[in-house]
Amino acid sequence: MVNIQEDIAVTTPTEPQEIPAAKPFLANERIVIETQRLDFYYNPEAHALKNINIQIPDKKVTAFIGPSGCGKSTLLRCFNRMNDLIAGAYLTGKVLIDGEDVYDSKIRLEELRKNVGMVFQKSNPFPMTIRENVTFGPKVNGITGKDELEEIVVSSLKQADLWREVKDRLDASALDLSGGQQQRLCIARTLANKPEIILMDEPASALDPISTGKIEETINELKKDYTIVIVTHNMQQAARISDYTAFMMLGEMVEMDSTKRIFTNPTVKMTEDYITGRFG
Repeated sequence: MVNIQEDIAVTTPTEPQEIPAAKPFLANERIVIETQRLDFYYNPEAHALKNINIQIPDKKVTAFIGPSGCGKSTLLRCFNRMNDLIAGAYLTGKVLIDGEDVYDSKIRLEELRKNVGMVFQKSNPFPMTIRENVTFGPKVNGITGKDELEEIVVSSLKQADLWREVKDRLDASALDLSGGQQQRLCIARTLANKPEIILMDEPASALDPISTGKIEETINELKKDYTIVIVTHNMQQAARISDYTAFMMLGEMVEMDSTKRIFTNPTVKMTEDYITGRFG
């Protein structure tokens, strides 16, 4: 089930503004995800996202920060249409991935979610073996060759920095792994589908510092090959692992810039107040 209770910002609808020009700090980047005049409603009275215009670059880590209920996870779930699972929810505007509107009626949802994988806050391995967890998606997508599936298992677990720890017990239950290992298995399961984009909704918030460090190391390696968007309440984590940071407040995108700029010299005073702990 999708947990939305902590991410609803009820606000008064505002008039849409013009789509802003691309920011100079993104001038040399290939844009993979873009939203245009995006408004999202859980119902007509719950306006959770207001006129979001954002561009997310290829093969970089972009972090969404902001207080609870500001819309971070809601926005993240718009990128692979996970919000479709919420009865009564709807949006206006556009969500473009590689220039194509993912809410167009021609879009095949299974293809979208294969291309835009997601790792949730709480690790959710399937109650099956480690190997079966990794091969589940490829099998659903029609891959049946034993050698090809084995290659996917090895490469996905290596990319998730889990192979050395589980290579001798691939047929053991995934539920026997530690919490940090389970989360890296969920990352491997996502990688097995060969996505272009990986969405992460607070992937380390329930983990101890050592496991969190492993997740962060994995993210730093993965961005060489994948576009990663991460929601985090941990500003130190955002500062450590992201290339770009977007600050949200009450369903609005307050400011996005390079992570260095956001944490050292933000343009908007509200961003500075949040970063320095004056509220939030």
